[in-house]
Amino acid sequence: MRTNQQGDFVRGGYPSHSKLNTIVTAVIFIIVGLLFLGRNFGIIDSYLFHILVSWQMLLIVVGVVNLIKRHFFGGVITIAIGAYFLLPEISGIEGEWAGMFWPVLLILVGIMILFKPKRHRFNSHWDKRRPEYAKEIYSSEDGFVVSDNTFGSVQQIVLDPVFKGAQIKNAFGGTVLDLRRSKLEAPRTFIDIDCTFGGVEIYLPSDWNLQTQIDAFIGGCDDKRYNSSVEIDKEHILVVRGKVSFGGIEFKS
Repeated sequence: MRTNQQGDFVRGGYPSHSKLNTIVTAVIFIIVGLLFLGRNFGIIDSYLFHILVSWQMLLIVVGVVNLIKRHFFGGVITIAIGAYFLLPEISGIEGEWAGMFWPVLLILVGIMILFKPKRHRFNSHWDKRRPEYAKEIYSSEDGFVVSDNTFGSVQQIVLDPVFKGAQIKNAFGGTVLDLRRSKLEAPRTFIDIDCTFGGVEIYLPSDWNLQTQIDAFIGGCDDKRYNSSVEIDKEHILVVRGKVSFGGIEFKS
């Protein structure tokens, strides 16, 4: 084992996690800068640029870094979530892709659990103290939805006749909320979202009046509903507020 005074190297002379994080961050900034130059000078197509510089691609990069750090489970999940939201943008496949993706992912996760290498004894004490990082908690009571998702996938259909609001937290995961079977009664109904390194999809009726108040940092919030023949409801407003960092929020019908 070789270690310098700053602790930048560990066994075998490989970089430590902190050193690796610094290198990866620097490389990402350099690559993104080169991509911006390529787009500005017409070398890189605008469509390709928006795919390469997107929160979905960032999730995939984070997953690859986790694999390098030997965080295999978290790395695979993060890459899978990034691919899940990126591939439909490239291929245009929606329902068919979603129906096939999650079963295949579950099979892969099961195989990883079966063939997970045993840890050495000197790590057993640390393993007992290490908290679980995966969490999927979601519920709907009297039309109000609460969802807390970390390193997981949540797909929830609201069957209450009246939707009264939601509180959604999403980190390194994918959350899908379907509101098309409910309606609004209050003049203003609120959805509070806190999304970090992940994606949130909300399905709404085409005639709902949607207002977004989202603070986005290297992320996006897109309303992809479009139907020119539908008259928007002026009496009821759905207000979606919160923040998204290194992720995206999409509204679909």
